[in-house]
Amino acid sequence: MDFAERIAQARKDAGLTQSQLADAVGVGQSTVGMWERGKNEPTIEMIQKIANTTKTDAGWLAFGKIDPLSVRGVQKGVAGLKSSDRVSVLSHPAPNTVPEIDVRAGMGGGGESMLAYKPDSNGDSWPEDAVTGLWNLPPSYLQQELRLRPHAARIIEVQGDSMEPLLFSGDRVMVNLLDRAPSPPGVFAVWDGIGVVVKRLEFIPNSDPPCIVISSDNPKHRTYERTADEVNIIGRVVWFARRM
Repeated sequence: MDFAERIAQARKDAGLTQSQLADAVGVGQSTVGMWERGKNEPTIEMIQKIANTTKTDAGWLAFGKIDPLSVRGVQKGVAGLKSSDRVSVLSHPAPNTVPEIDVRAGMGGGGESMLAYKPDSNGDSWPEDAVTGLWNLPPSYLQQELRLRPHAARIIEVQGDSMEPLLFSGDRVMVNLLDRAPSPPGVFAVWDGIGVVVKRLEFIPNSDPPCIVISSDNPKHRTYERTADEVNIIGRVVWFARRM
């Protein structure tokens, strides 16, 4: 899809008319029409407003890629990257394609994290050579049943026993990168400082500072609490696959 098509697709996926999108971002309906016909292009600041309104990744909207605007990569050995150092990552080849990433959810020990990049507090960033495969799933299933945008989803392999009997080592899970708030509670992929783990997260109401309970389904593994600032959430797990 070109830029005009991506804007139109994001608007339609969000269930908005051109007039509703125009009102939300502060422009006239004719301006939105010109964007979608390729007659004009919004500024970077306006692209971010469109992304926020349509719950779409701004990097995909602007460039057809995840990142440069809203997702940062943190390279091993580097404390952090400034916004000017943000990296472009995977170009999305098809609207129904979800990439599998070479990083394992270290559930209960033994998890192996990807060495080149790790996620930061804004999400995750994966170099293209970390993509081990592409899963083609029906667009209607992804968008209507799982309620996610394929460009903002990743599939990873899990390892360990901490989430048994829900998830077993070798299962694949799909992570929604745009859903990083543990309210309502659920199962999330989390960066724990060493590797990627899959845990059950629940926000503690009225806690000050805001705190999150982190637990495993396997009773052999302990439950603990962390402040929200200390929990680096990658995204909510919305699907899993297992061989029989």
